[in-house]
Formats: sequence, structure tokens, C-alpha cells
Amino acid sequence: MGRRIHDSLIPARFLSTMGYLIAASLVYFSKDDNIRSSLAATYSTSEYDTKDSEITAAITLVVTCLAIQILSMLSGYTLFMVQLNAIHVLLNAIGAILTCWFILDSWHVTSFWYLFTFFSLLPLALEISYMLNMMCCNIQS
Repeated sequence: MGRRIHDSLIPARFLSTMGYLIAASLVYFSKDDNIRSSLAATYSTSEYDTKDSEITAAITLVVTCLAIQILSMLSGYTLFMVQLNAIHVLLNAIGAILTCWFILDSWHVTSFWYLFTFFSLLPLALEISYMLNMMCCNIQS
């Protein structure tokens, strides 16, 4: 009859993760505005390079975390865990929206580290802990 929320979670997880991955990739191409907003009116080349390397490292970590989440999802270990999928959809969707806002409003470079922590590292830590529980303790969903 009607579709249950469970039937929509897997496609929603994939789409929200891919949306966040695209948004994080876009930060790389628009990082100059964010770097300039993080610096004083007069800045040196070394200060610019420091902020550039900082945001490049953050972007790399976000993309790496998302790539691991996608590979983990495609491996099937946690694909049918409803609570985990719901958390992933929520965090990745919020992360994608805030990342787009980060680009559009030229936020300070440091704020991207907060986005990384709450919306990339936290879901990855949950994913790894669920996978370890399933592999080590033979817990089923």
C-alpha cells in the first residue's frame, strides 16, 4: 500500500551524503572569499597561505570522511539500520545546508572546522562504532 519511512531512508541517505560531498567540494573552488573574510584588511602572503592550507586540510578531511561513509554504506554493513540511516540523513542534510551557507556568506575559515566536527566526524564515528559492534560482537540490526 503506502511507502513506509524505512523504504525511503536508504535513498535519502545516499542523496544527502552526495549533496554534502558536492557542497564540500564546492568550498574548494570558492575558498578565496572565506580566506579573505578571515584575514585583516591588510594581510601578508604568509597569512593568506596559512589560512589556505587550513581550509584545504579541512576540506580534505570532510571529503575523506564522506568517502568512507559512502564506501561503508555500499558495503552493506549498516545499510539497513534504521536509526543510523536517520541520523546520517539528518546530519548530512544539515551539513550540506550549512556548508552552502558557509560558501554564500563567506564565513570565517575556522567555522568550517566546526562543520567538519559535527557533520562529518560525528557520523563517521557512529558508522565505525556500529560496524565494529557488528563485526566484533555479532550484533544484528
